Amino acid sequence: MKFRHVLTGLVFTMGILAATALTSLAAIPTGRFESVNSTAVCGWAYNSSAPNDALTVRISITNKETGEEVFSQQVSAGEYRQSLYNKNKGNGCHGFTLSMDWTAYPAGSYLVEGFVGDEEFINPMTYSNGSDSAQSAQDSQGTQNADGTQSDKSQESGTGLVPLGVFKTTGYCPCKGCSEGWGRHTCTGAIAKAGHTIAVDPRIIPYGSKVMINGVVYTAEDRGGAVRGNHIDIFFDTHAETRMHGTQNAEVYLVMS
Repeated sequence: MKFRHVLTGLVFTMGILAATALTSLAAIPTGRFESVNSTAVCGWAYNSSAPNDALTVRISITNKETGEEVFSQQVSAGEYRQSLYNKNKGNGCHGFTLSMDWTAYPAGSYLVEGFVGDEEFINPMTYSNGSDSAQSAQDSQGTQNADGTQSDKSQESGTGLVPLGVFKTTGYCPCKGCSEGWGRHTCTGAIAKAGHTIAVDPRIIPYGSKVMINGVVYTAEDRGGAVRGNHIDIFFDTHAETRMHGTQNAEVYLVMS
């Protein structure tokens, strides 16, 4: 009888451990925005553990000036995207389109965030509503494709500069100490290049934005764990250049088309 109790306890314990192992191995759902414009918010969400399931996404919009969440709605990510199918993301039916009426909101800058389960989209977006100067931030960001690459507008002729204020600037390089093993790989999928790539807080400077620092135009392609608020990390090829840059303060300008 005692042996039976022991055996039952072992089976129960093994069952719990197996369930825990399966849970820990479960893939984390991911989501990205494709575009945010005057009529719609578009993107996709996908979980490799359920490659053909349409996930539920929550879209949150916050007024960046007041910090007030002015919009929150769930939407099913079940639209077909050929680009997702080409990337072997299940049956490709993982896109979503949420219609927006921005005329219902005051002019200003809005933070657009996406959530799938407990996971936040890697590329929060900024939409500027109602004013030409504010809209420039969205225009310079360009449109994000379904595979996460940017359709860049900043290469068009006729650029202007919008002052963003004074930022703290630091440097990082491909070494393990700076990049934590990521090397030249960035969180947006781009390959970091000196004189081109910067890490930013995407709530302040959206990914894909072009900014000018000390006469050099950089692209926001990465983020770092210590980069918060008005702080920009500039990519260099070597650690010696990173140390030489040190910590500086610089006026930053948004490059708009």
